[in-house]
Amino acid sequence: MDAKYGISEREPETSWSPTTTPGSDHIEDVVRQTPIRPPISIISGCHQVGQPVGRRLRIEERRGSGATKVFETFEFSMMDSRASMDGSDVSSSSALTMITSATSSCTDPWSSSGGFVEDEEDEGANWNEEEDFIVVPKLEPLDDVDMTDLTDVKENIVPKSPESGTNTTATKRPRGRPRKHPKPTPESTAKVAKGRSKTGCITCRKRKKKCDEAKPGCMNCKKNAVECEGYPPTTRWKSGKEKAEEARLRRAGTFSLPKISLPPMINGVETEGDRMFFQHYITRLSLIFTCEGEQESAFKHMLLPIALHHEGLMHSILALSSKHIDYRSDYGRNFLQQHPGMDVKTLEERSQFHHDQAVMELVRQEKEGDSNIVTAATYGQILCLVLQTLSDSNPNGQHRFHLQHYQRLIKESPPEDGDFLKFIHEFFQYHICADELIALPQFGTRLLASDEWELPNTVLQPSSVCLLGISDSLFLYMSKITTIRNKIRENMERGIDPVVDYTSLYRAAEIDAGIREWTPAWPEGDSRDLAGLLYKQMMWVYLWRTIYPAKTTNWKPDPRITQAVDDGLLLLNAFGPRDPSQTLILAPAFVIGCAAFEPAQRDPIRKAIGTVKAYMEYKNSDTALEVLEEVWRLMDAKDEKSWDWQRIAHDMGMDFLAT
Repeated sequence: MDAKYGISEREPETSWSPTTTPGSDHIEDVVRQTPIRPPISIISGCHQVGQPVGRRLRIEERRGSGATKVFETFEFSMMDSRASMDGSDVSSSSALTMITSATSSCTDPWSSSGGFVEDEEDEGANWNEEEDFIVVPKLEPLDDVDMTDLTDVKENIVPKSPESGTNTTATKRPRGRPRKHPKPTPESTAKVAKGRSKTGCITCRKRKKKCDEAKPGCMNCKKNAVECEGYPPTTRWKSGKEKAEEARLRRAGTFSLPKISLPPMINGVETEGDRMFFQHYITRLSLIFTCEGEQESAFKHMLLPIALHHEGLMHSILALSSKHIDYRSDYGRNFLQQHPGMDVKTLEERSQFHHDQAVMELVRQEKEGDSNIVTAATYGQILCLVLQTLSDSNPNGQHRFHLQHYQRLIKESPPEDGDFLKFIHEFFQYHICADELIALPQFGTRLLASDEWELPNTVLQPSSVCLLGISDSLFLYMSKITTIRNKIRENMERGIDPVVDYTSLYRAAEIDAGIREWTPAWPEGDSRDLAGLLYKQMMWVYLWRTIYPAKTTNWKPDPRITQAVDDGLLLLNAFGPRDPSQTLILAPAFVIGCAAFEPAQRDPIRKAIGTVKAYMEYKNSDTALEVLEEVWRLMDAKDEKSWDWQRIAHDMGMDFLAT
């Protein structure tokens, strides 16, 4: 096979074993044998190259000049024209048998780097993948090789030409081992212009001077006696997504949807706390103010329809309801558990808000409108403010201001609705008369004199009343008794004797006859009939306690007053704890208690007032009992001041409504 390429075989082939050295021993042929291809034929002076075949490695020994030279011979069968030594595409390139020595001192360009480095396979070479080739590693000899002996090899090289019609180009690969550190290019060594700093102080940037960026003022400005203006505010770096989102929001701002908010269905009822107050008023509070029952409660069926059209009255109702709830009671704790999202502090703040709004609206409508709805709403707001004072722990007579406001308004603008007029007249007259049981007249003035008592024309039958003692004229006697009482107090202060003049005695006799003849207008068995008898007993005790001061009885209880108090206690015990008439019990219990000279009569009074407190849940019950305790203390001390409980309450700083 070697003769085909003109390479003479001087020595036979030898095998290589692990015990032999690469330089002197024989090397085994490691090239797998491939099918023998036909030899290259030369046609018309051109070499036609067939498919590449495997190459074989053999060892040639030459003897000359008295020494043995060993050469490595690579045998090439056929190669593609693209696999030239320098990687270039030349038409005259041919298969090459390369013989060299690692120990030669020849200045061969392959050994310029200090040792031969075998070229790597050209990545651009497109070898036929179906042929199995194994790259044989370069084995270097131990003995020196005479480069002059290579002339015979070079002469035997048969040049090959590439196949006709092929015009492939391969990138010229640089020789030698790649550098560990690449040689710098002119582009990399070119000086990069440094950008202008944007973090300098404002003064240096204006002066176009280099800034040392010292804080809080740069030293360059200080050195040049220039005032440093500081540094511009730093801008936070934002990513592309953040900038895109900001741009989207800016664009969306120009096309933003209108803000739509739905108004509350009921004026004033906006939050969960408002709904709690509204629920409490409908289901509980509106029922305890009257003994008529749920279906006929004027506090619900008259006030609420007006409140739906008037925001000020709705604020007043919600404020009244919120002030009535005692969150320390069993009812208050259960009510809070039903609304876990609310707390006492939030509810109290909302309660104060409704109170302030109600007062502002009341002041505004006093200056502006006088329509029927506004006039009726004004009366309703005054009514709520009067009842709201019952919740004050330290009453100071604020209710009297609202009662005076009613008296002025009823003369100027009475409501046109007859039923509503009857309702408000009964309510306010009842509280005016009850106020005189506690109030101490200042400078001889009174809220209601006996000659000012007038009944509305709409009241035709006493049985149509909503509250006791007003439309049935029973409280007319209370007003006359209060007039006599004020006269006796004046005589005591002036030292007039007797303190009860004969004119007062005559009037007391007329009142006594009227009280004994008075009968309730309700049928027997009705709770209001029993309440009417209790009020009749209260009026008689109030009259007796007025015309018989303690100074004239020598502190010996009269059997008549003792019996009257006992009868009154029997009537008090006849009412159940949940009887609707409990709303009327506090006033008679207080008056009868002021005549309880016997210690045994006082415990039933305490019990009766406690029952009223449990039903009404108003703090004025505690205030009334506190005044009674002071009256009883003075009775036990045989002090004549116990007769004037109005002054006792005034001295205690308790000006309240016993209703």
